[in-house]
Amino acid sequence: MAPLLLLGVRHHSPACARYVEATIRAHRPAFVLIEGPADFNPHIEDLRLDHAPPIAIFSYCADDKTSRASYSPFCAYSPEWRALRAAFEIGATPLFCDLPAWHADFGDRANRYADPHPLLARRHAADAALQLSLRAEGPDAAWDALIEQADDARLPQLLQTYFKLLRPDGAEDAHEAEREKFMAAHVAWALKEAEGRPVALVCGGWHVGGVRGSLGEADGARPACPPAPDGARAESYLTPYSFARLDAFSGYAAGMPSPGYWSVVHESGLAAAADWAMTRIGAALRDKGLPVSTADRIAWRAQASALANLRGHRMILRADLLDAALSTLVKDELAGPAAWTRAGAVTEAADDIVVAMLRALCDDKEGRLASGVRLPPLVPDLERRLARYGLKPERETKHIVIDWRDKTLQSKAHALHQMLLLELPGIVRVAGPSHADARDLTETFEIAKHPDWMASVIEASRWGGDLPMAATARLRARLDDSPGDVDALAAALSDGLLAGLYDAEDSTAELEKHVAVCREIGPLGRAARRVTRLYRFGDVFDAKGALAPLARAMFERILFLLEGPIGNGGASIDAVIAARDLARDCDGLALSLSAARGVFERIVADVETPPALGGAALGWLVALRFGDAGDNAVARIKACARPQSLGDFLGGLFALAREEIGAAAPALVAVDGLVEGWTQEEFLAALPAMRGAFAWFPPREREALARAILQRSGRKAADAEAIALDWMSQRKSVASQAQAMEAEARAMERLSRWGFD
Repeated sequence: MAPLLLLGVRHHSPACARYVEATIRAHRPAFVLIEGPADFNPHIEDLRLDHAPPIAIFSYCADDKTSRASYSPFCAYSPEWRALRAAFEIGATPLFCDLPAWHADFGDRANRYADPHPLLARRHAADAALQLSLRAEGPDAAWDALIEQADDARLPQLLQTYFKLLRPDGAEDAHEAEREKFMAAHVAWALKEAEGRPVALVCGGWHVGGVRGSLGEADGARPACPPAPDGARAESYLTPYSFARLDAFSGYAAGMPSPGYWSVVHESGLAAAADWAMTRIGAALRDKGLPVSTADRIAWRAQASALANLRGHRMILRADLLDAALSTLVKDELAGPAAWTRAGAVTEAADDIVVAMLRALCDDKEGRLASGVRLPPLVPDLERRLARYGLKPERETKHIVIDWRDKTLQSKAHALHQMLLLELPGIVRVAGPSHADARDLTETFEIAKHPDWMASVIEASRWGGDLPMAATARLRARLDDSPGDVDALAAALSDGLLAGLYDAEDSTAELEKHVAVCREIGPLGRAARRVTRLYRFGDVFDAKGALAPLARAMFERILFLLEGPIGNGGASIDAVIAARDLARDCDGLALSLSAARGVFERIVADVETPPALGGAALGWLVALRFGDAGDNAVARIKACARPQSLGDFLGGLFALAREEIGAAAPALVAVDGLVEGWTQEEFLAALPAMRGAFAWFPPREREALARAILQRSGRKAADAEAIALDWMSQRKSVASQAQAMEAEARAMERLSRWGFD
């Protein structure tokens, strides 16, 4: 029988890449089997082309309801990539021998090479023992000390010992059993076909024992690749990848952190990588305002060398550099242990300096596919559409203006919105109808070339083979993620109509069913605002007739829910805004405004009404110009004089009737008079809600209000204008100013207590 070379590796390890490549070249096997998606084997010649890693095999399986995607990434120093290149060069047959990435045995892993999850207690105990014996903090530092700095002659034995320590022979892994049996079946078949020549298997070291144990069950027949489930389509394509996506600190659950650093190790060795890392980290720290002088760098290098010697390292390793940078360059105390001393993604709680250092070692390298590579049909379909509409992204940003009243531009607008649905980078909608005022039928888009464009289009191909098909499937998947959510349904209706994908009558009927049983005022209000916008747009879509029953149903449901128990008054503001816009700005709905007036008058009169809802209800009456609602505003403002409630009440009022109330001098005088009577503590307590209330005013109107307040306090017009302009241009946040005022008040109180008035 031909000899079997079981090459267990750690994914994306330069040392393992050297080991694999050297072994294949030395033994010249007939077959090189690689842990990777077997369904890609018919296209494995695509990998022979002159790609510039990092790249990945992108695999997906999709049906009418769901889509699942996974990646098998390669960089220049991935053992799997080196195995492929070596196999091609020596004339061996390379084959992927693992189950397809969409197979159920992969669970919800987004990356094929994600680290295995079972037997964690043993694995963690082994890692802890290694860290202790190697004087290393964290599993990555222990790996570097044991493997990455090792002599090539010692690597095979060290790797075998390491992986047996993590998973000894006979330790079963039920989660990976089917995968390991599938790989073992490939091995048995290849050994039979090799006719005495060696066969190499390159796989994660975790799987070596499982594959070896499963070999006895294999019958020597070539295993058939499992077909996609009934009604589903499954495909795999190459796609560009990036170091940022490969970095363990960004959340990638396999392989090595700091891919930029390891790329230099692979190309030039550990000594060159240390110099590169110091230059990159120094530049990153200077960008953070931390000076790194020549003297600092000398001290840093000396400290890194001392740490390496103390830890028994032959060379300065990554952890030595990072630890030395902290001790010589960073003067402030960290919030917690440095992120590189543990595995996993860097969280938001990490120190900015630490994050900057780790990003520097990641690098920003992007992969590139060779010309002539097989591409999914969505790529040429999209290229044709971009050329037809003059939308092809260029280096210079294009500004595209769409007037929906121009029928000749609507298909172009549909294509733009379909690309937005697929979240393709470089396509941005920068202006257009908002929920608050959708009477302007003009939209503006920006289109620019983006480095992730090709990768994103390839990855979007899982949704369909052409742009409308892919956008429709993506929209359907969004709805499947939020069943029965009226806001999600309304958003899908809006996006589908703008993208030219939906029939208005069928879609509105589905949404109307859910509106009738909706019990949450917040989602209903957001949904109603979307539908109000669409109704104003209705002539463009020829959809007013279909939208009218839905709009009426939403208006009536809002009134019904508003008279029930409302917990957080702020959550109801969108619903009241929608009720205002439907009543005031949407002709042809035949709404019962007298019934609505009664609802809002009862809400205003009820002393138990939450302040935000009370203000919004009053604003609805003011905006619809019912009776003396405007005159009653001052009385209602004074009735909500408490610091704890005034800001919320004004927020509701301004949200509904900013233009009518904001310009009214009596209302402004009433608010100013109440604020003047507050103590410092009351003012600080009320400030966040008051700030939120006046945020409803655009900057120009806020400046006018500031001038009016200043003039009322006795300032001359010129002084008031200058101070108001200064207020509007200040950079410090209101929250930080409030904190400063509170600290100043505490200081003054202490000084007064000790007699320093």
